[in-house]
Amino acid sequence: MQIKNLIVLLFCSFILIACVPKINKVDKIDESKISNELESLKLTNDKNELSIKWWELFHDTQLNSIINHAIEEAPSLKSIEQRYAKANTIIKSVESENLPNISFGSEVTRERFSANHIFPSPLGGGTFTGYHTASTLEYKFDFWDERKSRIKSAKNIALAQKAFIEESKLNLSLGITQLYLAWNFNEKKVEVLEKIVGILDEEFNIIKQRFDSGLIDEVTLNNKKAQISQMKYNIYSIQEIIKGQKASICILAGLLPSNAENINKPNIHNSIDLNLSKNIHLNLLSNRADVTIQKYTVLSNEENINVAVSKFYPNINLSGLLGFTSFGTSDFLSKSSTVPSLGMAVDLPIFDWGKREANLDDKVIDYNSSIYEYNDIVNKAVNEVVSVLKKIEYKNLQLDMHKNELETKEANEHIASEKFKIGLTDKIPYFDSKINTLFIHISEFELTESHSKLQLALIKALGGGFNEEDIKNGRS
Repeated sequence: MQIKNLIVLLFCSFILIACVPKINKVDKIDESKISNELESLKLTNDKNELSIKWWELFHDTQLNSIINHAIEEAPSLKSIEQRYAKANTIIKSVESENLPNISFGSEVTRERFSANHIFPSPLGGGTFTGYHTASTLEYKFDFWDERKSRIKSAKNIALAQKAFIEESKLNLSLGITQLYLAWNFNEKKVEVLEKIVGILDEEFNIIKQRFDSGLIDEVTLNNKKAQISQMKYNIYSIQEIIKGQKASICILAGLLPSNAENINKPNIHNSIDLNLSKNIHLNLLSNRADVTIQKYTVLSNEENINVAVSKFYPNINLSGLLGFTSFGTSDFLSKSSTVPSLGMAVDLPIFDWGKREANLDDKVIDYNSSIYEYNDIVNKAVNEVVSVLKKIEYKNLQLDMHKNELETKEANEHIASEKFKIGLTDKIPYFDSKINTLFIHISEFELTESHSKLQLALIKALGGGFNEEDIKNGRS
């Protein structure tokens, strides 16, 4: 008869299952369109993928050392790594629910029972010590994969956090490298400006001799003084900028300010020139940490929808107890003191006034929001690659034009030198021609620095050597 009643109870529960409301989920962007956009670039190179340690392309051991230290010791990354550790603890917590919960408890109670209550003498009116010890078991079945979905959601969040660590490493290394390159080219500008000041000092001495001889007026002399002062001020300004750049590098790398004095001048002469794989359209999205973060966020939110849906179905909880209860210790562990019990409960809220539906709507909204963010990030990723490549193409054209200008200035400097040697002119025109050539070198540094920044932007657009498979397989 009890089995029959149980069957009736379960049948009633299942026929009272509430209908799950319609779920309106938005669609992800068509990734084939992304592939077509990149394929239209018509790249012909067949090079290896970008290395995760891309900064080694600059061949500067000091830069390598600074970035490696930053990745290992920077407090900003340590904080993010703690989030990943927390995500893993959440996974363990949810996974533990797949096993029965077993607990043990003991209790000793000294109590007087009322003589005017339901207990007869000698229990009524007496004082007794009660002993109770028991082991309990509780288990909640997972017929609708609620826990399975929660575990998947937690694992996807952990993978998103791991990808976030890699994105933060990339942003940190890019920030340090950009400052380092700017410092490098500023040092080179200072070297050239100091050469210009040296030449101007020689010009000043010549003009001073002419002024002392009454051959020129004081205006020319004062103009040359002003020019020298301006060059020295430019040097001072750049040196102050360099101090700020070195301090910023120390901050990003997690170094104390005193380390700025121990950093040597950079030794980078040229920009790098990345070669892109012709198969870039096949794996760009899997090489972008920001896209991967959002991808796993979407997957996590999708599992959260499954969890919310499972709340509309009934579930069964199993509970059991095995223990001993008695007054006094003489018969405490005897068979007559045992209190075994076994129970089963069916859980299904029928009328909750829209609570489950509101919870499901909330999860669907989170999912749709993450899809929109994913589509936006994917669009930006593709536009970033195309835009940077176009800018690099234009910058390469500028560098070629500048090269022609430099050759012209150097030819003029050679002509002025030859005229001075054969006595057709004095030294001033030669000095001026040499200064013009040095200014062109400063422009060259500025163009090379600009080209380097674009290469860094391309590294960022390509994901900086990140690979989604590495974080899934624990290789990052």
